[in-house]
Amino acid sequence: MRFTGSWAVALRMARRDVRRHKGRSALILVMVALPTALLTFAMVAASTSQVSGAEVIPGRMGNGVAMVEYPQPQQVLHPPDPGIGSSSRGDATPIPGWVEGGSVFDNADAMSRLTGARAVPLTEESLTTRRDGRRLDLQSLSLDLRTGVTDKVTLVDGRIPERAGEVLVTTMGLERGLPASGTLGLRAGDKDVDVTVVGTARVLSEFGGRSWNHLVTPQPLGEASAGGGWILLDNDPVGWDEVTALNKFGLTVWSAEVLRDPPPASALDPEIASMADFDRDRMGTFLAIGGALLLVITTLLVGPAFAVSAARQRRALALSASNGATTGQLRHTVLAQALVLGSMAAAIGAALGVGAAWGLAQNDRLSETFGMSGPFEIPLLGVLATTLVAMTSAVIAALLPARRLGRLDIIGVMKGQSVSPRPSVAVLVVGAVMAGLGGFALISLARSQAASGTDGGQIGTVAAAIALVVGAVMLAPMILVGLARVSSRLPVSLRMATRDAGRQRARSVPAIAAILAGVAVLTMVLIASGSDEEQSRREYTAQNLEGDTSVHHESGGIDADTIASITDGFRSVRPGLVVAPVGEVDTGDSWMYTANATPPTKPYDTTTVNVVPPGCTPEATVYDATPPTRGEMKPASCQVLGTNGMGNGAQITVTTADEISRRLATLGREDDAAAVRKGAVVVGRPEGQPSLLTRGTVTVMSASLRIDPQATTEPDPATALTKVRTVEVPAIEVPLDRSTIGAMLGARMLTTPESASSHGWPTRTTRLTVHDPAGPMSQDLTDRLGFGSDDAVYLYTERGFQSDVGRIVAVLVGLFVLLLLVITLTSTALTLAEQENDQATLAALGSGRGTRRVMAAAQAFTLCIIGAVLGVAVGIVPGIALAYPLTAQSWDAITGEQLRSDPILVFPWLVLAGFAVAVPVVAAGLAAAGIRKAPDATHRTA
Repeated sequence: MRFTGSWAVALRMARRDVRRHKGRSALILVMVALPTALLTFAMVAASTSQVSGAEVIPGRMGNGVAMVEYPQPQQVLHPPDPGIGSSSRGDATPIPGWVEGGSVFDNADAMSRLTGARAVPLTEESLTTRRDGRRLDLQSLSLDLRTGVTDKVTLVDGRIPERAGEVLVTTMGLERGLPASGTLGLRAGDKDVDVTVVGTARVLSEFGGRSWNHLVTPQPLGEASAGGGWILLDNDPVGWDEVTALNKFGLTVWSAEVLRDPPPASALDPEIASMADFDRDRMGTFLAIGGALLLVITTLLVGPAFAVSAARQRRALALSASNGATTGQLRHTVLAQALVLGSMAAAIGAALGVGAAWGLAQNDRLSETFGMSGPFEIPLLGVLATTLVAMTSAVIAALLPARRLGRLDIIGVMKGQSVSPRPSVAVLVVGAVMAGLGGFALISLARSQAASGTDGGQIGTVAAAIALVVGAVMLAPMILVGLARVSSRLPVSLRMATRDAGRQRARSVPAIAAILAGVAVLTMVLIASGSDEEQSRREYTAQNLEGDTSVHHESGGIDADTIASITDGFRSVRPGLVVAPVGEVDTGDSWMYTANATPPTKPYDTTTVNVVPPGCTPEATVYDATPPTRGEMKPASCQVLGTNGMGNGAQITVTTADEISRRLATLGREDDAAAVRKGAVVVGRPEGQPSLLTRGTVTVMSASLRIDPQATTEPDPATALTKVRTVEVPAIEVPLDRSTIGAMLGARMLTTPESASSHGWPTRTTRLTVHDPAGPMSQDLTDRLGFGSDDAVYLYTERGFQSDVGRIVAVLVGLFVLLLLVITLTSTALTLAEQENDQATLAALGSGRGTRRVMAAAQAFTLCIIGAVLGVAVGIVPGIALAYPLTAQSWDAITGEQLRSDPILVFPWLVLAGFAVAVPVVAAGLAAAGIRKAPDATHRTA
């Protein structure tokens, strides 16, 4: 673009001014480039993390023409990109030559004949190994690379496996501590296998990033099972017609040609077309929201530098005006600097954002941390739009001081008596209306979105947030004037700083606005994250006492021999450990807990055992007459406890009398241990729930329940339930809440095996609980117990609710402290530079360095404290608005009932108050420390 006239002169002057004032120029560059880089990085990271269409080809099939998944019993319907979704329709057509129940290796020939291509099987397998005193759970990819499959697995070092027993260790496996060469002992199922590591490799996942596989083997090391798929190698592509034909065999097909060039929506089945949703593209909304926020934040951040810069140039501009320069030419001078610096900063910021994203994408660990799993992708339109918005924000930041040049008092400036004009009452009124309406709209939109469960209204939310912030900034001039008028009782330094801020509002308001924006964002994030954290804490349900370990078996059940073996192994590691079996009153459906068992297809009988709440019938505990309203997460009123109970902890838990007694002791109920040994059960009563006891007993029903797998309607309790009987069982009631649920093993009722057996209730041991009489079990002890355990055994030590929010908050506060200090000190430094004549006068009158330091500290403290307080006040509103969608839907952790529609609000007043006070104090101290030499005491004209 060619500039002529006053613009050309202004741009040349701006370029010289940028070179002359390097410090101020660098500050503006940082303030514009930083948010630009952050938004650009976010866009590139989001684009890179979204893996769809042709981007999934390398991770799914490598150099193959298609990847076919293991068949399902029914025909499959899916769009050209199966990752979007799928559905089923009717029974699948049998595959000729199919080995029923066989693995992908057993059925490779059948798949080759069906597709007419070479079908290379691949599947995953769970393995374990022991290294450095710990058991490592591993995942291996079984794929024979000698078949010619490439791209999915890239050899990094060594050679490909050529025979059974040879493996590649992946880059993920190396990070887990696996060796890059030599031998490695593995366990696959119930078989120990020694393998030879012949090289290392990088494996792509189906989602484009690095796979979680730790090993690559030519075939499974253990017994191959159903699952996995086949990569089709062929010269001819697999078209959409072939895909739909294979779908009838229950096969999900990822075709390279279809992914690269999908058929139009008009050529698809209507059901498939509705799943595909070709026009879904949220990048436009993302750009609108991000661009609007970038515009406001950058304008506020860079505003102080342009405002003070324009103030420092007042004398030069006044001289130009006195020599005939027009108002337009004066404005061009200020705006040209914004245009030059804004263009440079926006370009630098965009380049930094893209460069940082590219650098992270080259590192596997960092790219996984930021979710950048797909091929590196730069959204050019978004990056260009962001760059233009950043440039615009710099110009807007300079527009206000440029507009004030139309009211430039030439004589006053030349005499050094320039002050801001009287604040406008109209601006105050407009600002109050904008802030009020913006805040009201934010809360209303958030409340409606939370009530409807939708994500819409992003643009309206952003507009309301902008109106709130801009309106609050428009209130700042009148607030400064008001504070100046009531500052008579303040110390001299603060009184002078407050009155100076009130008089020089053209320089003070931008600094306060920038601080306001930063503190408002921090306040919003702290309220939203703290509220979400509080909800997670309330809804956390402990499954054991803190420091106790739960032991599970992959089969879902533990028999007596396994219990004895685990107990002996644990005590060999730490003598004295107490191991107790934990089970549940069971239906007796053994097929449900048997691996690869086929569900019954004909009617069968099972056992049901339920607590009968007062006012309910035994039948209602199985088929509640008042089921929950559709869409309301509320358990049925009579289905509270037992095999048909609803909500968390609804199962009746069974463990030894000694273990129950120990847990009652933690609740201060040691005296009830004797009653438990005599057959009493322990029943927890959640706060606000009616008691299940009647005169010290609880009513428990048991019956035979007929289940018809083919039934399509609700059965008649009169015919489905037989052999119904009830028994009154002595009971102990204890309060049940988040602090006591762990003592109840995550359940609402505890009983002993002896008591359950005496009443004819079938039971099944599902896990073990382990505790150390010496104290809570450490993670090191848990790891050592796991090292000596069978691969089918899994351990979990209860640590209570764990949160990383504290670390995140510390990082956020640190970043915002740095940002606010930079803004405050920069504004203070530029202000003091403008006040050189005043400083010289004070020095001439005998004031020492200490006085000038106090003045500088008061200047920084005043600006920062005003901006911080206003920022907290403004940030509370969007913080509440964010808390609505995050926490409005809350459920009782024990009963599963929806608590209320109001959000959970946590205001971290201590952090916010400390931040709002500590940062101004630190800024004041740094500003005072920056006063080192005495100013030049030159002669001043009146």
